Amino acid sequence: MRTKANETFITFGKKYGNPVFIFRYLLIPDALIVFYSAVFALFSSRLFPENVNYYFSLKLFAVSSLLLLVLVFLLVILRGVKNDDRLLGDTPTCREGLSSDLWVLLLPLAPVVQYILRNQDTLSLLDSMVIGIIFVILSFVFIIAIPGLLGKYSPVRLLVSTGSAFIFTIVNMASVSSFLFWLEEGSSKIQIGLFAAALVITWLLLGLKDKKDLAFVVLAFFLGSIAIQFLPENRNPVASTDENSYEENKLMNLAAGRQPVTTPNIYLLVYDAYVANETMLEHSIDNHEQEEFLVDQGFVLYPHTYSVGPSTLSSMNKVLNVSMDSYGHYRSGVSGGGTVQKLLKDLNYHTFGIFGYDYMFRGVGPQYDDYVPQTVIPSYQLLLSGILMGEFRFDIGLETISHEEYVQAKREVFAEPGERPFFIYTHSGLPGHSQNSGACLPNETELYRERLAEANEEMRQDIALIAENDPGALVIIAGDHGPYLTKNCMFTGSYYDGSEISRVDFQDRYGSFLAIRWPADEGQKYDDIVVLQDIFPAVFSYIFQDETLLQSKIEPVTVDAGVISGVFVKDGILYGGIDDGEPLFLSGR
Repeated sequence: MRTKANETFITFGKKYGNPVFIFRYLLIPDALIVFYSAVFALFSSRLFPENVNYYFSLKLFAVSSLLLLVLVFLLVILRGVKNDDRLLGDTPTCREGLSSDLWVLLLPLAPVVQYILRNQDTLSLLDSMVIGIIFVILSFVFIIAIPGLLGKYSPVRLLVSTGSAFIFTIVNMASVSSFLFWLEEGSSKIQIGLFAAALVITWLLLGLKDKKDLAFVVLAFFLGSIAIQFLPENRNPVASTDENSYEENKLMNLAAGRQPVTTPNIYLLVYDAYVANETMLEHSIDNHEQEEFLVDQGFVLYPHTYSVGPSTLSSMNKVLNVSMDSYGHYRSGVSGGGTVQKLLKDLNYHTFGIFGYDYMFRGVGPQYDDYVPQTVIPSYQLLLSGILMGEFRFDIGLETISHEEYVQAKREVFAEPGERPFFIYTHSGLPGHSQNSGACLPNETELYRERLAEANEEMRQDIALIAENDPGALVIIAGDHGPYLTKNCMFTGSYYDGSEISRVDFQDRYGSFLAIRWPADEGQKYDDIVVLQDIFPAVFSYIFQDETLLQSKIEPVTVDAGVISGVFVKDGILYGGIDDGEPLFLSGR
């Protein structure tokens, strides 16, 4: 005797458990997911290091492949079952509905436009167009073209939803990784959940009877995503090219029209995230032997020096402009167009900028007389890499040339100083800061320790070569900011209250390193140095033998307080945090 429940079950089984339904509505869409994830994983493995999107596509491939095997097994079992029921309707052909489905292309393009708007400080109009065109083509192939070809085997609505969900997940992954502090690999549950949600939402949108409703919803989402980028907190300052404000620079005005008393070659050798031993000891790293080596080589150490800026650009641009102002593009100083380089060129100095990457030149181009690397990676390529990798790592593109090539390039200059005075700025990637995902690696400090050993050896060899070939040079050894090894190994921002920030946390971000070898020990009467940005007021005071140029020093107060939860330092004193009102450094000078 059949009950109503039994009849319902039988009807359901006939409707959704027959081979035709399984093949069209389950197997073909799932096979498409297998294909998409396999192609993307292969593509990613060939072009990029292991990354979040690579592992996501591998996991999605594994899950969808397992489901595919189950579906094939079901079809084999049901092969001999007689089933006269027709499917819910004829499967749409590749030509039906695709024109209205074009609106769905805007869903994955919305985050792409967001990325472009966020990076207008480095992207040209051409860069933006290239990125847009690439993702339009990619989206069209995955969302429209391939589903159109398979339309006679499976409903186009379902296939379009599958393609749209895959591309939408891939392009949004970088934002998700940033929010959840993923590095290289993320949570498969969250990733596959995001993919499933995107698939269901797209499928529901495509099911709207009135296609005007579809257009309205998609356009609202697209335009709303763009509008968010114009909110004050999301806007990046657009680089200016106005250089008129250089006239207001104190150092420029004080040095104008003067003739130098001495013109030594000036070496500015920066080792990324290198800090004084007081900070090193807080991480159980004792670097006193390296500091003693520098003293033995005639260097004066400035162990209480800190930077007013917490990052390479924020720190070094202010060093080379001797100002809080960027005077045009915010890379003006590091790219070779800073106040320091301009003044030295006026004094007949030849300028060199030698780096292992083109980071200093992005968006503005090199302005040194000679520079390395010669090739600048297109900005669109860097952004494209970050989107496809699913994470905007700080080191994307940071090896335009190998470290060995970088070292060779700078030492070629060290070995042959020449007759004309020169200024050289080199910036080694060693020891380097944490990976900046927002979560510390279990061995983050140990990795820093290993890189520090390499940096120390590189520094020793650099100094030895300069001492051999240019004993009368003015040599500056510096670290631009801290290693970021405490708390979340990144900006503490809103993740920690200011009351949780310690002296060590602040040193770990704003701490720097400074050692100077003055020619014939004649520069120490000019070395009134509090912050790293005081280097060149002291250097120019020595060149002109005039202490009045020290008046060009900037106010020794740190900026970007959001980096360290609102705590700041002025004149070496902490304001806020656990050690409020106390000195930033405790060790003797």
